[in-house]
Amino acid sequence: MANESKETSKSSSSASNPIHILLSHSEFAYAKQAKEDDIYKKELKRLSGFNVNYDFLGHSDYAQQLSLRFASGDLADLIRTDSIVSTIHSGAVDQGVFLELGPLIDKYAPTLKKKIPSEFWKSPRISKDGKIYGIPVTRGVPADRSIFIRQDWLDKHKMEAPKTLDEYLAFFEAVKKEDMNGNGDFNDEYGLGMFNNIVWTDIFTPAFGVHTNKWSLKNGQLVPDIIDPRMKEAIAFYKQLYDKGYINPNLFVKKEDEQNASIAKGEVGVWGAAVYQYLAGYGKDNASKTFLNQPAASVSMIAPPKGPRGDKGMALQSDEIYFVWAIPAKTKNPENIIKYLEWAYSSPDAEQFFAYGIKGQNYTEENGQIKYDINQPVNTEKNAFQMYQVSLNPREIGFAAPSVLKALPESDKITKGYATSKESLISNEAKYMPRLESLASHPELNIGAAQGTLFLDMFAKVLTGREPLDSAFDNFVVEWKKRGGDAAIKEASEWYNKFNNK
Repeated sequence: MANESKETSKSSSSASNPIHILLSHSEFAYAKQAKEDDIYKKELKRLSGFNVNYDFLGHSDYAQQLSLRFASGDLADLIRTDSIVSTIHSGAVDQGVFLELGPLIDKYAPTLKKKIPSEFWKSPRISKDGKIYGIPVTRGVPADRSIFIRQDWLDKHKMEAPKTLDEYLAFFEAVKKEDMNGNGDFNDEYGLGMFNNIVWTDIFTPAFGVHTNKWSLKNGQLVPDIIDPRMKEAIAFYKQLYDKGYINPNLFVKKEDEQNASIAKGEVGVWGAAVYQYLAGYGKDNASKTFLNQPAASVSMIAPPKGPRGDKGMALQSDEIYFVWAIPAKTKNPENIIKYLEWAYSSPDAEQFFAYGIKGQNYTEENGQIKYDINQPVNTEKNAFQMYQVSLNPREIGFAAPSVLKALPESDKITKGYATSKESLISNEAKYMPRLESLASHPELNIGAAQGTLFLDMFAKVLTGREPLDSAFDNFVVEWKKRGGDAAIKEASEWYNKFNNK
């Protein structure tokens, strides 16, 4: 009778005080097609007792769509944004658009403060002038970037996993000389597969001591690595790969889905990816489904290469914030949203749902033990596990949660992959730096090979031989500074000194 009363109470609560949540579908197939009566949405309402309603917008154009929502005032109760001071909604905090959340969190959600480390709350993406206006959704792990390699190709050539640049070159040359996928075409395999989001497949730049997304402290100033002379060395190495045919020549126009198709056809020996992508696509239970007509295909995750001066690394150290929740000031009953988040962080029901989905459907429980197989069709169809582990999960990217990892097949290998990724982190003095206003009106100057068109244009011209490296790079640096880069360096340096009390 007590349980029946509890469920009735939850149902009553769920029917009232709806919570409207606005976020991106993150290109997850399940979230893209999920209707309002979706089974996972309904189960979340039942378990939590809150009438939670999700509005999934696009991903690549999410910033534009969200900007339009702010312009029209058509906002939700809880909004996904990249930062409380994002250029998507410039001035929102100062104009009172966002609600101050500190007092509400202290009163209704003490678990958030206990489980989210203090440094997250101090981030300029979360707080301003000592007041909290956002709630972080964490990445779940310090790093998840990894290098994937066709282990069966290594074995065929009797090679160990490459550790140096020369060893990578030797592997790429071996790949070039043989028909690795056995389709009769000796010219459709490449040692390294790359696509137009260059930063995802850039595994060599850190070997030269730089990173396309990094700002480094030099002589008291924060300066982007894209204008560092060592970046020229990295580009020269990529030019060598391009000229020797070790990377696909269409890398600047190739899309991510086309990259995945190339990997499946056995046209790629090495690629950059996230550890959580291993199991669904390349683990021993799924490799035969992914790699077409290649029954012996196998994949390993390896450490990044060591460069000529001993430099190595993969992912840039970040603030570990995936995105930020903000609550508009006009939201009615904001305490209900905070109470919902408290449930998400503190309830055993929430812990199991965001890890394993629906009991009796996605998992079972026997004698207190969870029985969960992520490779079952109910979890893999349209990658349904992404829905309950990430899309509906307001806390974190749940792929690497301890409760998830321990239940996965090849758990040891995946855990080791995350450990290797963490060991490959590159230190970053600017990990808490907010978006620079001086770059807001000059997107072509943004650092990051996937963002700054000025850098990417120069990189493409050098690789394809349209311009020589030395003059192209030197002219790029001059142009970058002239267009507003000097102002960006000044702004970044001022932020650094203030943030570090210098």
